[in-house]
Amino acid sequence: MYELDHVAIYAKDPVALCKWYREVLNLEIVRELIDINNRPFYFLKSKDSKCTIEILATTEERKGRKLKDPGLSHICFSVEDFDKAVSDLKSKGITVHDIRTTKHGWKIGYFEDPEGNTIEIVKR
Repeated sequence: MYELDHVAIYAKDPVALCKWYREVLNLEIVRELIDINNRPFYFLKSKDSKCTIEILATTEERKGRKLKDPGLSHICFSVEDFDKAVSDLKSKGITVHDIRTTKHGWKIGYFEDPEGNTIEIVKR
């Protein structure tokens, strides 16, 4: 009945953050719009996904949070080859941390986008 449509990220610099998601995670812009304050906002997605990431502009200051704080924690991307994904991210200057294999055999790791949002990669 319900299907996840998008996750929204408010960004100080939506243009730069959109560029980062495109260059680092190979997401495609599927819609680019202008808000009521004449600022751009974007919808991006991976090639085969229906779910998008919406990046909007904000003038508010970011409040700090840790991975396990209550509320929305992270955005997760599944990968076909975990070690290759980590290597690809490393080649782009990104450090994947807290890498582990779960008791279910999943490989998981985390990194942050330029605005401090936590991203998880997982190979199930």
